Amino acid sequence: MCETEKLKNFFEEENYLDTVENRYCHRKDYTDINNIREFLSQNAKNSYKVFLRAFNEIKFGYYNLENSGEFSFPYGEEFEEKYIIEIRLFNENEEILLQKNDDMSSYKARIIIDDVDKDVKDIQKIITVDDASTLFGKRTIDNRINGDFVKLKESGRKISLTIPSEHRAEYYALITRSYITFDEKTGQAGISYYRYLDIRPEVK
Repeated sequence: MCETEKLKNFFEEENYLDTVENRYCHRKDYTDINNIREFLSQNAKNSYKVFLRAFNEIKFGYYNLENSGEFSFPYGEEFEEKYIIEIRLFNENEEILLQKNDDMSSYKARIIIDDVDKDVKDIQKIITVDDASTLFGKRTIDNRINGDFVKLKESGRKISLTIPSEHRAEYYALITRSYITFDEKTGQAGISYYRYLDIRPEVK
């Protein structure tokens, strides 16, 4: 008779996910934000990389607190607020998400801050998983942009993307942090929310 091999328990493996960390996270939610710049002037505490999704475009840039809280994009362009669907301002410690409400006249806002003072109220210790998603295209030279941006272009296709990065590499990845929480009734784990963390060079 064959001896039955004991099945391994996935969750008993010591390093089942080498990116798992215990992290303190402070999450704040707002509704009906009418003025983007006024809200940011009160809540943005650092400088950020920016992801902007609109009906007519997707683009990356910066929000520079040192420069009077101004947005900057690679070709000096602005954005038309009426077309915005969502804006994410992110860095390694926090993300500010502004997302249009269904009526398209105001915004919902969410702020996630990691590694905050443990004495702050409404803080929970949760598991986070960081994931790197390769951005399409390879770095190409574009003399119209300054050294704070990099242009990526897909070989053989007329598709390009300009991203905020001071580093020089051939390929880049968008780093996303997912926050895992557990259902009290079933004990099952799931991703409750996620945020953008950084754009970093990727080695292929």
